[in-house]
Amino acid sequence: MNLFPNEPVSPSEFIEEIIPAFFAEMEFDERVESLDFKLGIRLEGEGGGEWTLHFIEGELGILVGASSDCALTVLQTVVDWRAGLWEGRPRLVADAVQQIKSGGLSAGGANRAAAAPSNPEALRELESLPGRIDAIVEGVDAPDWCIGVHIGPGPIAEMANATLRIGAEEAEALRRGDLHPLEALITGQVRLEGDLGLIFQLQAIALSASMSPPSGE
Repeated sequence: MNLFPNEPVSPSEFIEEIIPAFFAEMEFDERVESLDFKLGIRLEGEGGGEWTLHFIEGELGILVGASSDCALTVLQTVVDWRAGLWEGRPRLVADAVQQIKSGGLSAGGANRAAAAPSNPEALRELESLPGRIDAIVEGVDAPDWCIGVHIGPGPIAEMANATLRIGAEEAEALRRGDLHPLEALITGQVRLEGDLGLIFQLQAIALSASMSPPSGE
C-alpha cells in the first residue's frame, strides 16, 4: 500500500502521521543509525505550525514546536508546501515528489533508504555554518514558489543571507534536461544573490554527505 496520500492533508497530519509511517518502513546501515540529527519545519499560513524531527539511534521522534538546536530548519508557506506536494508546482519539485509517491513511500518498497546520506557524519558540519538560504522559482502564470532553509542552531533569521532565483521556464528546462545546472549558473539563468560563500559551503557539505567515507572510517 502506498503511504503517500493522493489528496492534500493538513501539515500536522502529514508530519505527525505520514512521515513516521514512512520512516518505520525504512532501513538504514550502522553509520546512519548512529547519527543524532534534528530537522526543524516551519510552515506559515492557515494550518501551519512548527515541528522538530529528531533522528537518533535509528529512531524518529517528532516534537510539536520549534527547537533552537536543529541542524537544518525548512521554512515555507502552507500554500507553497501544498503546491509542491500535490499541485505539481513547480514541476522541478513535483518530479521528485512523484518518485517518492511511486516507490519511496510504498510499504516494503525497494528504495527504503534511498534518501539516506552515504556519509551522514558530514552533516555535523552544518552546526558551524549558520545562515539562511531561500530558493525562489519565479512564476509566469502562477505566483512565485519559495522554500527557505535555515542552517545551524540558533534563532531563525527573518531575512535570507543568500537567495537563489530561477524563472519558471528555466526551471522547466532543467527538469527536462535541456539546460545544465552549470550552464544555467554561468549564463545567469540561475541568479545568486547575497552571501554566495554560504551557498557554496552548503553545496560542499551536501556533496560530502552524498559520498561514501574512505574505507576504514
